[in-house]
Amino acid sequence: MKNFMTVGLLLLAVCMGTESRAQVSKELKNHKDSMSYALGQYNGESFFLNQYDFVDLDAFLTGFADGFKVQSAKIKDPERTKLLQEFSEMAQKRQQENQERESNFNRMVGKSIMEQNMKDDPTVKQTASGLQYKVLVEGTGARPTEKDRVKVHYTGTFYNGQIFDSSVQRGEPAVFYLNQVIKGWTEGLQLMTVGSKYKFWIPADLAYGNRPVGNAPKSAGSMLIFEVELLAIDNPK
Repeated sequence: MKNFMTVGLLLLAVCMGTESRAQVSKELKNHKDSMSYALGQYNGESFFLNQYDFVDLDAFLTGFADGFKVQSAKIKDPERTKLLQEFSEMAQKRQQENQERESNFNRMVGKSIMEQNMKDDPTVKQTASGLQYKVLVEGTGARPTEKDRVKVHYTGTFYNGQIFDSSVQRGEPAVFYLNQVIKGWTEGLQLMTVGSKYKFWIPADLAYGNRPVGNAPKSAGSMLIFEVELLAIDNPK
């Protein structure tokens, strides 16, 4: 039921006091208006991105307005609970279908890019696991092992150049054990010496598999690109 309470926030700003899509209009005059609109727009966009085309917007707005005003419900329990459970199951199925399509597409694009890398750039190397890397700067320090803790600066992007994570942008290096990160990082950083900077292309199977990357939309099955600078092997004393 918790999911229902979340999606029940959909279009909060626009549905109050209306039962028709044609009448949905609100001038944003103050902070409360703007905050309410942002909340509604965010949740409406979520419905659109998840392709919940089995929801009728007019009926949804009518139900929301009745609930918000504590009006007499047209549908009551136990029928309401049954319908909400049905929506939950349909939404979960649609999300799984969307994620599978996204993953298949992103895997296809990632494979194509990595194949082109090997054709176009002789400085790009590929390991037996499928990890690709390019030496941007070669350091002279030691190489870490899988059990070491390292300090790095990095920027991670998708194939379209969108940054999804960056210690450089945060202005603070990341510190972690190599056996506690994605497989591509565990393998790739052991190739580096302290002071090195490498570029990695990490296929989905060495990253997050068919799962989305954090909260990034349409990122399931993504090949990830990282520029990583190994600053230090930072084991506790």
